[in-house]
Amino acid sequence: MDKEKFSKICDSLRQYRRAELKDFDKGQKSTAIDALYVDPLSSDVVLQQVLAPNTTFLVGKKGTGKSTIFAKAQSEIRKDPRNISIYLDVKAVYELVNANDIVFEKSSSIKEDVLRVHLWRKEFLRTVILEIIKELKETSKKSGIFAKLSGKHARLNKVIADLDSLGKDVRAGKLTSSELPVIQIIEKKRAEHSRTTEQNSVNGSAGISANSLGLIDAAIGTLNNNFEEMLLEKGVYEKYSDAILRSFPFSTIISQIKEFLAELKLQRLFIFFDDFSEIEYMDQRLFVDVILAPLNNSSDEKIKLKVGAYPERIYYGKIDPGKTDIINLDFAKLYKDKDINSTEKRAIEYTTSLIERRFEYFQVDFYDYFDKATQKEEYMRLLFESSFNVPRVLGNILYSCYSDRIARGALITPVIIRLASQKYYEDILKNYFIQINRYAHEPFDRKLDRYVQHDLLKAIISEAKKLKRDISNGKTGGIYFKGLSTTPVSHFYVAKGYESFLASLEFNFLISRYHELRDKDGKDVYVYALFYGICEAENLSWGCPRERREDRSYYIQRCFCYDNLLRNFLSQRQTIRCEKCGASHPLEDKVIFERYNWLCPDCQIGYCSIVNIGDEYRNEIQSINKDLMLDTIDLEILQILYKEGRPMRAQEISSYIDKSYQMIGRRTSKLEERGLVEKQSMERARQTKLNAITDRAIQLYFGS
Repeated sequence: MDKEKFSKICDSLRQYRRAELKDFDKGQKSTAIDALYVDPLSSDVVLQQVLAPNTTFLVGKKGTGKSTIFAKAQSEIRKDPRNISIYLDVKAVYELVNANDIVFEKSSSIKEDVLRVHLWRKEFLRTVILEIIKELKETSKKSGIFAKLSGKHARLNKVIADLDSLGKDVRAGKLTSSELPVIQIIEKKRAEHSRTTEQNSVNGSAGISANSLGLIDAAIGTLNNNFEEMLLEKGVYEKYSDAILRSFPFSTIISQIKEFLAELKLQRLFIFFDDFSEIEYMDQRLFVDVILAPLNNSSDEKIKLKVGAYPERIYYGKIDPGKTDIINLDFAKLYKDKDINSTEKRAIEYTTSLIERRFEYFQVDFYDYFDKATQKEEYMRLLFESSFNVPRVLGNILYSCYSDRIARGALITPVIIRLASQKYYEDILKNYFIQINRYAHEPFDRKLDRYVQHDLLKAIISEAKKLKRDISNGKTGGIYFKGLSTTPVSHFYVAKGYESFLASLEFNFLISRYHELRDKDGKDVYVYALFYGICEAENLSWGCPRERREDRSYYIQRCFCYDNLLRNFLSQRQTIRCEKCGASHPLEDKVIFERYNWLCPDCQIGYCSIVNIGDEYRNEIQSINKDLMLDTIDLEILQILYKEGRPMRAQEISSYIDKSYQMIGRRTSKLEERGLVEKQSMERARQTKLNAITDRAIQLYFGS
């Protein structure tokens, strides 16, 4: 039993950052990305789609392997001298552009916070374009075409100089003639909206859009104010995005890139945009309309985009989805088949390949670490079920098994895997809700949304427990459940139309869409499953009884229909409300409002949205000790330092929490000032510091 190798197997799955996997290359004949890569589909179908000369959106939740697929695709492109590729971490650029660096003269007609948000957004977009050009320049230098380059970088240098000049104007607060009128309109609407919001606050109403999933914090914090709400009006946004687009010399930029490629006799430039969905929604829209769409639509097939995105967090703008390849990595969609058993079989095959490839790479045997009393096939099924086939979750579960068993020289058993899944839920997923709700410094509406999500999860768990008792007592289910060794209640189904209300829980891995079926009445429904660790923590059996594994109707027994639960829960906490006139409408009318683009039927001016009714949460939220509040990224840093239990470098922390190491360095310095992190020098590298969580931080944020 080589304990160190098993630890590396776990780390190769659970690390967040771009999957170059360089840490695992040492002592190996081939690069880790080439040796460890496992395509989600047989015959490398996903990889071949990404390599195809089409614009591609690779869609999947965090940890589903988007970055790994991009890394493998780039590895293949480097082998073809006819093409060239560059990679850009959109979120890293988003995090590093600092609004405080923008110094400008105050305007009498535009308030400072509105102007600052606008200039920050423009600087972010400029930086993205600049990074594309710089990456193209550096990549071409390093490639086999270096000998052809004599003087041919002049075109790219000219673009860089123009963008640098534009940056100086942005940082000085200069607005073009097309920008100023639009900003003035937004400022006027913002002032009107602020007065309406203040009046609503006096009247005791509070709410947020159901689509506000609380996924990330805004890079410029409270500066955003209600700027975004103003831009939600279609006419205003179109004028705003057009004004920004006209302020960039985009036709020149694309022309220079195409000429550069032609001079070097290159067929195509592949640009990989990762973490696209991590930026705020309005910034994502501008990113598409100002950068992606022009690159995609005006490059004469010379530039092909590969974009990593989250489900339900994609904006296509002027990019025609019908002319792009969209690959969804979530197992229920990727392996969708005629029945659940076929879907499960294909998903388990992928889990098996992920595990076996790593054991082969590190030259160790599976049963050096797993108890032989259980067949390998059962282990693989359990690892799939407990991870929903997400490589990062799988890596964390295996690492917990490493800590509990392998590190002590003991073997892994099915019981240990189930316990590891429970720990992952309690230490990571559940703790996320608790810590973010209690300590995250964020707007009231976002915190309110998290409370509603948490309550919805508790309602689903409570219903599953009740169902377990009722089936056991013969109150529901009838003869179908008689004679079964177990009666799992982990899965439930809802009618199509309710899935948007479950999206946030699904994004955070607390539930997962499992399959699409027709219920006993012939209606199309979505089957969902609770995370395995939740069922372990709540003493609920997971999955399907062994006797019924071939019976696809188990999951659509009428008792597993949660439509009424969702309907009752939402009716008590949500309504459809107009932001202009304040009129409220029943949630059941959601489909009608969607059909008419959410225009208010009462005033015919304002737009409606789904809002959470927050009075029952207001007192609890307001009682939180504001002195202990931190930004979400700070809580994530403290959590990984606490969980790992050892000092860590900024780059190492970044590999686990999906933030740039530069951002980690800045945030840990702030945490050090607050006495929550201690900086320690490394013996052999004086410039590099280790970060350790302090006893004070443990007591404040992780104490009972």
